Amino acid sequence: MRKLFKGQRILSVLYILASIGMFLFALAFMTEYSDLFGLKLPQNQEIAMFHDVILQTFNRQIFAWSLVGVIGIALIVFLEILSCVPDRFALVVMLLLMVACCYGAANSIMNLQAISVYYQGLDFQYLSLEGLENYQLQFTTFRLGVVFNALYILVCGALAIDLTASHLTFVRLKKEGV
Repeated sequence: MRKLFKGQRILSVLYILASIGMFLFALAFMTEYSDLFGLKLPQNQEIAMFHDVILQTFNRQIFAWSLVGVIGIALIVFLEILSCVPDRFALVVMLLLMVACCYGAANSIMNLQAISVYYQGLDFQYLSLEGLENYQLQFTTFRLGVVFNALYILVCGALAIDLTASHLTFVRLKKEGV
């Protein structure tokens, strides 16, 4: 039981750190693509649409999912996950949260891959007409996003498993009178 509870605390702290990391990633996501903001020429309309519609929409989406993660941090504190074995209510709430976080991260991974492919296919030859000489494609943010989201899924899944195991072990030991 002590090992499970120690794992619960460690995974809870990892979840808190991962959620903060996802929140910071959402805030910083658009930084690498700021050069593409405000393009006016018709030749660059597809790039402007990519920035204003696709990237901005995705950024709002990952920001919303990162807020779900921040709510999870509040729930960890409120439900005393760091200091107690979860009761049935806390377990259900945390499992629903972990499923939501995993769904958001998996959705982000799929979207990042699709956006990356679309970005790679854009025609950047007319950017010099708007003062952007030698624009280089930037894939670092996309790759980091995939890695961060995959790690987030692992942490959320591990925390969900550990919380369930802690709860079930506690209930079993309580029935046995230990």
